[in-house]
Amino acid sequence: MLALTPLREYEPYRDLHRFIGRGGQLTLDLLPARLPLQRSGDGRPPLSLSHVRSVLNAVLEVRTGRRPLSHVQGWVGPQLHAQLSLWPPLKDVRLALKTLRGCVVPPSSYEASATAVTATRTYALVSRFDLQDGVWRCTLFDLIAPTRQRGS
Repeated sequence: MLALTPLREYEPYRDLHRFIGRGGQLTLDLLPARLPLQRSGDGRPPLSLSHVRSVLNAVLEVRTGRRPLSHVQGWVGPQLHAQLSLWPPLKDVRLALKTLRGCVVPPSSYEASATAVTATRTYALVSRFDLQDGVWRCTLFDLIAPTRQRGS
């Protein structure tokens, strides 16, 4: 009979000594300024996290009705632009983007997830950025609202 192997204890700084160089300085950038490029060296322009944050903030403002849809026309793909025009705005909600994480999805895409918060709730946000005509555009955006709790 096969037995499950127990997981190792979580130790995030266990191997950190490998990255400490001379003079006690870290040689690893723990907070990257841009999302990692694909290793093939394909020459894609970098996608900065500040650009992703700006685009997601703008799309959130469109979803809540605080910004006109025309302001994000160059930042989103045509299909997402059409979807945003069909979705009714979320009324009486003021969302602020909080955390942001991204990962590479080959061959020419990035996926980013984030949390958006109000005074009382936290929402999940998923997005995808694709390279279209040499420009990074948001092609997928979804705001995931928390489900109603039982008895509400």
